[in-house]
Amino acid sequence: MLRLKIGLIIIVSFHSVFGQQVNTSPFSRYGVGEINNVISASYLGFSNSSIAFSDPQFINISNPASYSRMRKYNPLFDVTISGKTANYNSNYNGNLNSSSGTNLGLNNMYLGLPISQKWGAVLGVNTYSSQGYEVSSTISIDSSQVSNVFKGDGTVNRLFMGTGLDLVNRGDSVTFSIGGNASYMFGNLERLSSVVFNNSNTYNSRIQYRSSISGWLFDGGVQFMKRITSRKKNKIYLRMGAHYSLGSEWQTSNDYFAYTFTYNFGVQEIPKDTLSSQENLDGNFSIPEKMTFGVGIGKNKQDRSSWDLAFQYEIRDWTTFQETNSIESWTSPQLGNSEKMSFGFRWTPNLDFANTNKSIFSKSTYSIGGHQSKSYILMDEINLDHYGINFGLTVPLLSSRSFSTMNLGMELGKLGDLNNVNIEENYINFAIGFTMAPDTRYDRWFRKRQYD
Repeated sequence: MLRLKIGLIIIVSFHSVFGQQVNTSPFSRYGVGEINNVISASYLGFSNSSIAFSDPQFINISNPASYSRMRKYNPLFDVTISGKTANYNSNYNGNLNSSSGTNLGLNNMYLGLPISQKWGAVLGVNTYSSQGYEVSSTISIDSSQVSNVFKGDGTVNRLFMGTGLDLVNRGDSVTFSIGGNASYMFGNLERLSSVVFNNSNTYNSRIQYRSSISGWLFDGGVQFMKRITSRKKNKIYLRMGAHYSLGSEWQTSNDYFAYTFTYNFGVQEIPKDTLSSQENLDGNFSIPEKMTFGVGIGKNKQDRSSWDLAFQYEIRDWTTFQETNSIESWTSPQLGNSEKMSFGFRWTPNLDFANTNKSIFSKSTYSIGGHQSKSYILMDEINLDHYGINFGLTVPLLSSRSFSTMNLGMELGKLGDLNNVNIEENYINFAIGFTMAPDTRYDRWFRKRQYD
């Protein structure tokens, strides 16, 4: 019980760290920001094709039905640091512009608790989305150069608790599981629109919007696993999973501030006059529902996974997204319907973890994956295409009886197309994480001791 309390304190105390994660993508100005696609480092190399999978050595929050498969007396703690480096290119009216950006921050902390042989729970916090854009354009008016500058930053975080339960459990032959998450969403988003003159005698103007977000998000899932071959040491399994995230309304408290300013020696900003100011205006975000389906097939040898192959399909109608408030000058960019197809493959060359003569890299798990999607971001009413390829490595730590691992993941991706929609982003997502678990030979958590 003491360790459970310590885990809760760690998760809750460090939730403010997630607000330090900074985004650099101009596409993050859409909706509630760029949606975080790093579930954890252990699944990034698998292209997050994890809806159908329940791995006792990893925490899989993409489908809470997987929580039921954690091993008894073996809680898990997962922490991941993720980052992104990207190049942005645009071509409007024959003007080719390029920029780049890099960000790094704490991605998630999860605590998995096996309650019984067929029942588990997970507590955690992660980054749901983030903004961090700066976009500008310059025009000539008489003898002055006028720049329109748009900036935004902030994050939306997710604090959640979920549980999963086996409704059918026939050992390693057939299982059917269900699960659900209840998530509290919170964060702040700030957006600035500025008109800046290169003439120091002219007043510049700026409009500042600030939104404080709070609300709930509920999701649930099911998983089915069936052994399709019965050979004793080499068993093939079919896995299927489905996940549904309900649509939700997040409440916002909005501040609006319009003012003029000048620059002292072109550097220091000096406010002049307040044009308009309003505080604590009620509003909301309408977040659309999401549906995901996945199927996988894999081979187990001596109760360990030798290889797995997965396919996944996701759909979400962002045309129903709405941001409402009483600020008349604010308009939200239009979003589109999105869909995503992904696949993943992972392989562990050597499952004899107790053999000290074998290299640690032969006992590691190697992952590769890819995805193709139609983004919810619209340019001239055209959905941006999104492509990516993923790589991952999971290295076992401590001993063969521990689920502790170091997890590395990377994604090479492209969003948009310079030739078709005049803008594109080429990026690298990367993540490093650790899954920590007790060594079952010496330290079994939550085990009731008995004495004669």
